[in-house]
Amino acid sequence: MPIIDAYGMRGNVVLGSGKRQQGGDSLVFIHGAGGSRSFWRLQEAYFSQAFNVIIMELPGHGAAPGPGVQEIKGYALWIKGALDELKLSRPFVIGHSMGGAIAMELAVRFPALPKGLVLVSTGARLRTVPDILDGIKQAFPETVKLICERSFAQDAPAEMKQATAAEMMKNSPDVLHGDFSACDRFDIMEQVQTINKPTLVICGDQDILTPIKYSRFLADTIAGARLEIIKGAGHLVMLERAEEFNKKLEDFFRSAGRGDA
Repeated sequence: MPIIDAYGMRGNVVLGSGKRQQGGDSLVFIHGAGGSRSFWRLQEAYFSQAFNVIIMELPGHGAAPGPGVQEIKGYALWIKGALDELKLSRPFVIGHSMGGAIAMELAVRFPALPKGLVLVSTGARLRTVPDILDGIKQAFPETVKLICERSFAQDAPAEMKQATAAEMMKNSPDVLHGDFSACDRFDIMEQVQTINKPTLVICGDQDILTPIKYSRFLADTIAGARLEIIKGAGHLVMLERAEEFNKKLEDFFRSAGRGDA
């Protein structure tokens, strides 16, 4: 797992467990606020056999301790620098929530970089409710629990919620507050229409953090984008309904790859 310094920021890059596919498509996964590689664990296992999988742990997260970044643009710049360091060009970029914001920022600022996008439970504008921003500073464990309760569908297993909360608690309050502040300031409502890459927009029908209307806006605004709504899933759709989620992504990668040939 290489630690990569780029543009004054230090993050971690996790290479998938499968053999490198010469000439095969690469998939770059970007987690959301307070996340780590573990949020993509069910995708890492599934896709590593047929694709070159790269999971980004953003500065301050996972195996990259230290300060985070206060702006989506900063995280996007670190991703660009890390991909340059890896000499990786034209990957599919998959981003969840804040990671989706980073993916869109990359596509707007560096349009030649992505081959395609998968935007998971995200939006062109991400507002954070004050009780989360204030709570992270004043009552960190309780607020992390609240975030995780809001991140899943009603019937999600308690064990999944507890494991997610435990993982998010590994972040420092400053890093988590910085993530949600970066989301709160993010707004590319006017720029998102310039994205012209094959795009899959996917979300759960019980997502209360980034409601379906956010995904519908992206699908309606990005030319040719496909919208998939997974029933019985909340904000962390890739964990709650991994089998269906993975198959929809795989179909998209295969079809977009053929169209690019």
